Amino acid sequence: MEKSTELRKVKRVWWRELLHRSDWLIFGTIGVVLLAFIPVVGWLMAVGLAGVVLWKTFGLRDTLVEGNCPACTKALRIDPKQDVIACPVCGSCMAVGDERLTLVDLRQ
Repeated sequence: MEKSTELRKVKRVWWRELLHRSDWLIFGTIGVVLLAFIPVVGWLMAVGLAGVVLWKTFGLRDTLVEGNCPACTKALRIDPKQDVIACPVCGSCMAVGDERLTLVDLRQ
């Protein structure tokens, strides 16, 4: 029998969301100012970065995918683009499916 757990979609709590957006605003503004010192190419990059900073600061909230490790039940943040991940706590290898994390046996 395979060990597996379900994936769930969550949003950051308001305090984490506030910190995330303020980080983008502060460090993005610093990046824009530093890029503005580079003629022409830096100016174009600064305009692009300013657009990204505005979107990340005032745009919609991100939806994150989380799941529990089937071996040790540690909560993990999952990148759905990856096929296989490893648990940082127990070192178990897991396959990322559409809606499930499935434990992979590497001894085969």
